[in-house]
Amino acid sequence: MFRAVYDLVLRGVPEELACLTRLGEYLFSRGTCVGTHTSFLCSYSGSVVKVTPHVVRPHYPAYELPQVGSVRIIVESSGQDSLAAVASEVYRRLRECGLTPRLLPE
Repeated sequence: MFRAVYDLVLRGVPEELACLTRLGEYLFSRGTCVGTHTSFLCSYSGSVVKVTPHVVRPHYPAYELPQVGSVRIIVESSGQDSLAAVASEVYRRLRECGLTPRLLPE
């Protein structure tokens, strides 16, 4: 199984959530999906795409940290070609909206 993981940090701007919603609408229209507009699982083009909020717990709970949201986008596939194609499509759609997904080492 091949896997690519993107981290997406959201500052809470409505346009960011709209972009994530557009990605979901795109995948929902072309694949089989379950979930909501900000947390979903899709089977698309031979791959599985999971979009979920990521909870980051501070190491030092006594310190206050600015509130930001983190979303993990995981693309899994049994073939490297379909993984590369779907991961590239997800990345391109997010970049077109002005978001910058970061590819994480796995």
